[in-house]
Amino acid sequence: MNFTPSRKNLALEKLKKVSCDHDLQLYREIPDININLDEFEEWAIERLKVLQILEQLSLKGNTSNYEDFTKSVVHEIKKEGLKHMHKLINGGIYKDYNENCDARKRDLCSHFILRLIYCKSDELRKWFINREIELFKLRWSLLSKSDKLKFLSSNNTNYSAVSEEEYKIMADSMGSFTTAGNNNEYFKVRWTQVLDLVRNRKVYLCDGFAYVIQTDVISGVCQTFRSELSQELVKSFQKFSIISEDERFGTFIKYLHQSYMGKNYSVTENMSTLSINTIDHSSKSFPLCMKRLHVVLRSEHHLKHQARQQYGLFLKGAGLPLEQALILWRSEFTKKMDADKFDKQYSYNIRHNYGKEGKKVNYTPYSCMKIIMGAVGLDEYHGCPYKHTNSQALKQLLETSNISTQSIQEILNLSQNGHYQIACTKYFEAHNGISPSCTAINHPNQFFEESQKLKGFYVESNTNDSHVNDSPMVDDIDNTEFDQTIVDFVDEMDK
Repeated sequence: MNFTPSRKNLALEKLKKVSCDHDLQLYREIPDININLDEFEEWAIERLKVLQILEQLSLKGNTSNYEDFTKSVVHEIKKEGLKHMHKLINGGIYKDYNENCDARKRDLCSHFILRLIYCKSDELRKWFINREIELFKLRWSLLSKSDKLKFLSSNNTNYSAVSEEEYKIMADSMGSFTTAGNNNEYFKVRWTQVLDLVRNRKVYLCDGFAYVIQTDVISGVCQTFRSELSQELVKSFQKFSIISEDERFGTFIKYLHQSYMGKNYSVTENMSTLSINTIDHSSKSFPLCMKRLHVVLRSEHHLKHQARQQYGLFLKGAGLPLEQALILWRSEFTKKMDADKFDKQYSYNIRHNYGKEGKKVNYTPYSCMKIIMGAVGLDEYHGCPYKHTNSQALKQLLETSNISTQSIQEILNLSQNGHYQIACTKYFEAHNGISPSCTAINHPNQFFEESQKLKGFYVESNTNDSHVNDSPMVDDIDNTEFDQTIVDFVDEMDK
């Protein structure tokens, strides 16, 4: 891909350089087209959001009925305002041929941009391949029969139609595998391309060919796509160090996979107002990562630097004013040190986070991905409990959170399989008795905001009158046992 500072896109150039023959692609050739840097970033983010929606919905267990799952994905993509991808995925065709090319151009380019971003490690490559396969399957399922046939013929997939003569000879044998009624519904392909169908005895084998019903063709195509994409990602990684040195987009491709693309919680005007008088009560709406830090602060009267950053910025995003933050931290820390030491060593950093010192930057609360990707050392309590806490310790925390054994096991399984944000979302559901309005939790402040809304504490406003209702919550659970578990955990580490 080339880059141009101009925003102007010429229709003729698009028609010449972009394959507009089909909505669905195997992405075998890098598109030789000009795009500007704004498009480079916008299209990559758009596709990444789609892949994240697929992951979040599939991990929430919505795939048992694939038709319903497809509808859910399409609905979420539309809700997120991803109109170009929504159009392509939903099988819609623009009336204008140039608009068709535009949508397909975005699809091609965004795929190859994300290849650069997700080629850097085995873990990232695996995630990207699985999500792209899911997206491919979903888009295939929404194609018409004629479009599926067109795709197979134009992509050299090695599938060929079964002739009338072959069908007559093998009709009885093939009929034992499927209820298809005519040769137009069968394809044949080398059996090595459909190993999973062979394994599940869903094809008829003869002379090295597998005879496949049309609805099962996707299995072989995906196997080919997976193999090719895996090889291409390795090739991309071999060139990554050179490409990432380009100052125009090097930083973007290095860090997009860690980026948070949701609400900006550094802007607190529309957040519920937290105070030192309500913080203990409001902590019942904190995500597990922040709840742990709150309890450790109350019990140990100290947090190390990274923990202070993670928790302090979270409180700021939740609406705790600077003056109240200084009172909170001072009241805890001075239980172990004198006030003069606190003012000299710690108060500057608190004011700095609120943009009142140094360069006066309005620092943003940490997103889930930033917390997950961070390092946590010995005797430190920041980080993500679903990633940075061992299974036994996490289980003990969950067991004292008044959630069911089944939910605990589901959360542990998600955590062990690396689905940390989905584990947090499952905890939200188990803790609150209802799913959040979002597809998945991507930010600790999002967890808090959603939980407060459910409990009637959060009042959203376009003015500075947003506030927390100070009346007690009727359905709140007692956190004493949870708090004591963390205290015991801290004591055990100190030994």
